[in-house]
Amino acid sequence: MMNLGRMLILGLAATMPADNPTGAHSVHEWSALGLSVSLRRLLANGEWDDATPAGFRIVALSFLADGCAAQARRDPSKQPAARACIDRCLKLARRTGRQPPRPDTDDGLWLTHYSLILGAADQLGACADPAGHAAVVLALARRSLRDPTRHLASYVADPSRWPADQSATLASLARYDRGHGTHLHERPAREWREHVLEKAMDEKLELPWSEVTGADRTAREPRGCALSWQTRFLQEFDPALARRWWSAYRKRYLVERMGLVGFREWAPGRDRGMDADSGPIVEGVGAAATGLGIAAARAMGEDELAERIERTATVVGALASGLPGAHGALPDAIRYLGAQLRR
Repeated sequence: MMNLGRMLILGLAATMPADNPTGAHSVHEWSALGLSVSLRRLLANGEWDDATPAGFRIVALSFLADGCAAQARRDPSKQPAARACIDRCLKLARRTGRQPPRPDTDDGLWLTHYSLILGAADQLGACADPAGHAAVVLALARRSLRDPTRHLASYVADPSRWPADQSATLASLARYDRGHGTHLHERPAREWREHVLEKAMDEKLELPWSEVTGADRTAREPRGCALSWQTRFLQEFDPALARRWWSAYRKRYLVERMGLVGFREWAPGRDRGMDADSGPIVEGVGAAATGLGIAAARAMGEDELAERIERTATVVGALASGLPGAHGALPDAIRYLGAQLRR
């Protein structure tokens, strides 16, 4: 997928709040959102931490922007603070990539999450950059349709094509359509769905491969980290398919054992070791699959399941709170989004 796993003890350990450092109480427009210290520091000063590698800064900002939009939807009184947060995320996002963006040649991963931030802003008011937003989404749609697998290249130099990443791309197009009255996502989503269902499915598990070219060592294995990641994005543009895959995923990958609630990284009977995508695996339960599974469960309307996963995460967080990477912008953004998606 995107090598998130090494940071995704984070999705679990980040449930423990970090200590408040001196000077972290500066008042900003987004102060009313109750953000963690690392997120407040990032927004105020543009300072990144060691828990967020450079390649994932755009992802952290995208998750943070989505959390702000979700909080404003639940509590309209927070809308000004949330919009200020999203606008700041957009400004910081521009520092993480080439400026101006080159929609026809930049990495699809960066463009997708930049577009998602713009789409989060659309949910709370006027488009933050009408011309720039249009240029990016048109390129995302065009490049997706041009690829034989109907997947945008996450990295232009990498031949791998990940459904999890493409689900985020299509969600960004759907957001643009909702905000601007267009229909850009419809054909790319339809042709992507047709390709995956016809050529990249594990028929026994009724779930998509983690990588559609089949070239990667574990490409034909539906992986928990990818399935948890893509669920909330898929829900944005194809709710019926999201429900179908969520049902199969929940049935086969959810573990509820002696107070431990989480998602497997590998299907039962197909266990492999941990890798950079999975993060730590304990009794089959993957850190990435479980940390990202909180937002997935909430996106599918399963708040009670999300809360049970969070209780497991609290225990893991207590054990991991002193470890490097347990706190920081990316882990805290994942935690914040999972909390704000509750109904």
